[in-house]
Amino acid sequence: PGAVAIAALGGLGYYMRQRYIDGCRIQLITSDRKTSAIVRQTESEGSLTLRDILYTTCPSLTDPTHALMVPTPYLATGLMQTIYATLRIRLRDRSSDIEYERELLTMEDAATVSLDWYPGIEGRGPIVLVMSGVGGSSQEHHMRALAKSLAESSSAFRVVVVNHRGTAKTPITAARPYDSGFTQDFRSAVAHVRRKNPASKLSAIGFSMGANILTKYIGEEASQCILACAVCVCCPFDISVSGAAMSESNLLNNYVFQPAVMSTLMRAIKRAQHMPVDPTWNIDHERVRNAKRLWELEEELMVKIGGYRDLNDYYVNASCVNYVDNIHIPYLAINTLDDRITPPHGIPMAKFTENPKMALALVPHGGHLGFLT
Repeated sequence: PGAVAIAALGGLGYYMRQRYIDGCRIQLITSDRKTSAIVRQTESEGSLTLRDILYTTCPSLTDPTHALMVPTPYLATGLMQTIYATLRIRLRDRSSDIEYERELLTMEDAATVSLDWYPGIEGRGPIVLVMSGVGGSSQEHHMRALAKSLAESSSAFRVVVVNHRGTAKTPITAARPYDSGFTQDFRSAVAHVRRKNPASKLSAIGFSMGANILTKYIGEEASQCILACAVCVCCPFDISVSGAAMSESNLLNNYVFQPAVMSTLMRAIKRAQHMPVDPTWNIDHERVRNAKRLWELEEELMVKIGGYRDLNDYYVNASCVNYVDNIHIPYLAINTLDDRITPPHGIPMAKFTENPKMALALVPHGGHLGFLT
């Protein structure tokens, strides 16, 4: 009886393990073989669609035996993944210990944007422009780790992080801040990198709010977009959905995410106090100083500076979901189903089968910018 019980428990454990692993499988949503867009054509390979390339070169997203996101056992939930990723954002280790080479750009309104280049790589190789989320910069752990990984890969990518104005200790030379839908700084950075590197192929990667800005930029540029391709991670798509999620009163927002984002933004606001503010903006400076939530800053700054009617009008106009129909380059989004910051119900699922240039990898676990396995 004892042996039978042990065998039964072993069988049950194996079954439960398989059920759990099956629940960790990544789902790829894209056009079918007949409608997927041709993105590469060579004499040796013939015509390759976006779907073909993903299924032949990205086994971590498409191969049934490899397309898994099994979370670290002690970080089994999206909440835990997000908290851990947020708390280790300044971590420096062998995978991320780099020092950038900085370049400063002046925008049309006299604002300064910094470009942080991965050091020591010259030539005409492919260039990847990377953009962080709200309150983030080139100094975050995942940004440094990605830059080093791409630069030291067999493709030897030249990596440049496009910092949002006012972040990463960039000099503040204009009163207007960046916002979730402000694409002009990134557009200027792309044009600058293209002018300096006319023979290099350009691609881009965006995280969180940076993914929204990148996606909106690509849609605005439409068929004139000079990027070869783009990858967006934890893109909110619909800012009203992510805004509502971030406004909820819960452990993540109250003690981790909102304090981390707000402390960064408030430091930037203090650094900008010397800049003259357009009186027509009618900013309530006391409300800005006392703001505790991101939506309060958005309502007092982004809405008024951008000339929007209210917060909802700002969210609608800033959301990249309204621009995805105009994407004309190969585009991959990677989102998690347990993301508490950019919830999956904000993702325009149908668009990824309707637009043949787009693909979506839905990852069951990983939280917001966690993906710790």
